[in-house]
Amino acid sequence: MPLHSTEAIVIGGHNLAEADRIVVFYTKAGGKVRAVAAGARRIRTRFGGSLQLFTEGRLVYFERPNRTLHKINEFAVIRSHHELREDLDRLVLASTAVEAAAAGVEEEEAFPDLYHLLADALDLLEGAARPALVVQGFFLHLLRLLGYRPELSECVRCRKPVPFNADASLSPGQGGLICPGCQPAVADVLAVSSAALGFLRGASGSTLRVMDRIIILPQVLQEVSVILEVFLRHVLGRPLRSSDFLARL
Repeated sequence: MPLHSTEAIVIGGHNLAEADRIVVFYTKAGGKVRAVAAGARRIRTRFGGSLQLFTEGRLVYFERPNRTLHKINEFAVIRSHHELREDLDRLVLASTAVEAAAAGVEEEEAFPDLYHLLADALDLLEGAARPALVVQGFFLHLLRLLGYRPELSECVRCRKPVPFNADASLSPGQGGLICPGCQPAVADVLAVSSAALGFLRGASGSTLRVMDRIIILPQVLQEVSVILEVFLRHVLGRPLRSSDFLARL
């Protein structure tokens, strides 16, 4: 069996038989990888507590050709991200980011840029004063990486520029802004305030690391959260399981 070594983040898993565990990783070199950790649930296990959700480390695994379930040889922790598991709000936000990233790619589809985006998001969520803002920034950058970055400067139908101080509409199906003149021809329009549009425009051109410093009213953040959740649902083909919990934060 070929042996692979790559950076990886634990994004899920479930128990197998009496002592084993199937762990789902998002890896830098191989995308989403499922592998068996033999004996991981025994009291004395060489894995210790390394295979917990959100942990980032160096994964060494044996590939089983023509199978989607491989075998873990070693997982050396780089960052445990234990604070994400110990704070309920951060747990929900990190779980939502992980779910969205995993849903956007096929099994074993290498996507290094997405790996780095997810790793950065988990790092920032651990210490951010405004972690909800970090997640909204993550969603925007995820849409961009998946090829669905919303058009936020002009109407996607007639290409008429939309002023920065204008209330407008967005269409997930059309891929961005809809001007008032084109709205009657579009079924899935979402109203967007000038404040929310300003945030989306600014955040789409910013790095995740500045998100925590943006000042935004709670009602505007809620509006942005709804808009991006609808866009993600359209792109992924289903709602995120954790979106209900996210809406309550």
